[in-house]
Amino acid sequence: MEYLVAGIVLAALVTALNLALTAAVTRRWRARVNALPGAARHGGGDHHDHAPGDHAPGDHAPGDHAPGDHAPGDHVQAADLGVAAGHRMPEFTATTAGGATLTRDDLAGRPVLIGFLSLDCESCDEAVPAFAEHARRMRDAGGRVLATVVGVDAAESEMAARLAGIADFVVPEFLDAPFGSAFGVRLYPGFVQYGPDGVATAAVLDLADLPESPDLAELAEPGAPAEPAEPADSAEPAEPAEPAEPARPMVP
Repeated sequence: MEYLVAGIVLAALVTALNLALTAAVTRRWRARVNALPGAARHGGGDHHDHAPGDHAPGDHAPGDHAPGDHAPGDHVQAADLGVAAGHRMPEFTATTAGGATLTRDDLAGRPVLIGFLSLDCESCDEAVPAFAEHARRMRDAGGRVLATVVGVDAAESEMAARLAGIADFVVPEFLDAPFGSAFGVRLYPGFVQYGPDGVATAAVLDLADLPESPDLAELAEPGAPAEPAEPADSAEPAEPAEPAEPARPMVP
């Protein structure tokens, strides 16, 4: 009987601890989402804060804006995403929706478009059609497309299913978002474009600000330089005509 009572007490303690940890994670996530109530508006959509101050060490240039530095009504700048042009893609290890392991090396040598999306972000859902068009252009340029979805049950979400037909890789994440944290992402939605050298060429909150297809062509691996056109063959000099025989006098 004593063992039964001890087991029940132990189970109750474990359950209480689990509930406390879940509540703590949920509160932290809610705090991130609501950190920029009035300032996080750009292009008509609400952008949700992810992780204030969570930058990948050494990958970001000094002078990045921190969430909370904006006066009410200010537009959120691209630097607030946590990634900016010139930042190098950080090392990471992620698990795709299909269960495969994905690392930075798998994306090396090709242009890459990454979309950071959240289930708790209305504008993230609205951005999917435009993201699909940019993804198509990126893939036409020989690049790869990666999308991450953050939220409870992200792997089974409708958004993840929609992105599966758009991106080469879909990475579902729980609220702690280790993949986004590796990049230093602080707002959703966010979109980053990398060149084949792994350096960001654009980082935006609104896909309307992403470079158009002419710039994507420059991101593709440079091909062999076009060979100069060979000059047209010059016409061979005509052989001199044989001199005509002198006319013979007519015999009377």
